[in-house]
Amino acid sequence: MTDLIFKIGFPIVLIILLIIIFISSRSNKNSNQEFMSCDEFIKDWLKDHGQAHKLEEQFIQMKKDPSGLLYMPMTYKGAKFFIKLGLTPNKVSFINLILSFFIFYGVIMAGEGHTLDLLTKQPFYGAWFFAIGLLVIFTGIIDGVDGAIARLLDIKSKSGAWLDNVIDRVSDTLMLVCLIPTSLSIFINYDFKWMIWTNIILIFIYEYMRARHEGLGMHETKPFVGERITRILVISSFFLAYGVSSLAVLITGLINSSATSIWTASHTGIITWSMFIYQISLLGIMIYSVIGFAKYIWKNLKKMDKEM
Repeated sequence: MTDLIFKIGFPIVLIILLIIIFISSRSNKNSNQEFMSCDEFIKDWLKDHGQAHKLEEQFIQMKKDPSGLLYMPMTYKGAKFFIKLGLTPNKVSFINLILSFFIFYGVIMAGEGHTLDLLTKQPFYGAWFFAIGLLVIFTGIIDGVDGAIARLLDIKSKSGAWLDNVIDRVSDTLMLVCLIPTSLSIFINYDFKWMIWTNIILIFIYEYMRARHEGLGMHETKPFVGERITRILVISSFFLAYGVSSLAVLITGLINSSATSIWTASHTGIITWSMFIYQISLLGIMIYSVIGFAKYIWKNLKKMDKEM
């Protein structure tokens, strides 16, 4: 009974919540509002992240980085789109949370086929990882949209920033812990659930260090490779690899069931190794980032101590 409620009731509840959010936003639609330019948006973001004293230098640097070339423009355009739909920053944050629960649900459901026959039954389940991987990328993009909406509408608030950070941590946890109740964490009869929990802990330590050093008055920060956008890209890359391989076998089987044997070696390798390599990669990224960030913060806090 409990299993049935989770499989059917859980996604229905999530869909209803999404519908309520969008319906409740209809009265706030505004298609004629003027906004700051994308460059002004990036500069305002840099000021809020402790870069006001070297704004032009950091702006020029960011415009050359992937974040300035791709991510910031996407969040800027996404914010304008959601504003036209009448969505507020907090509602976008809740949409992100609901989508994270969809990812959690989807991974558990798709993971049920992990140990089934790789060329007949598993592909139907595994193909869903392609959609899940795209959903992970989408949540990564709209993760910055709630703050961008607040910036464009000039309604930035401490309560909104707090809510966004809390939801991000819940989302981080959901996107990893969903691997545990499945057989996806079994690698050649070796259970690496401990690695998943370790990655969750390291992510929390990394984000706590950021929050704590800001609380101590150190507002300038230095991004490391373990930032949330990197974690999103790592997660989505392996989900997409798993999903694409499964989808290729599924489509081949529908066209000609006897032809699926052409995927035997590649699909077996991806299904066997992908999730383990994903966790090992994330573990290395987070260990490096936690150590590097801790050294950076410690060094700057010691400078602050001397200036007191």
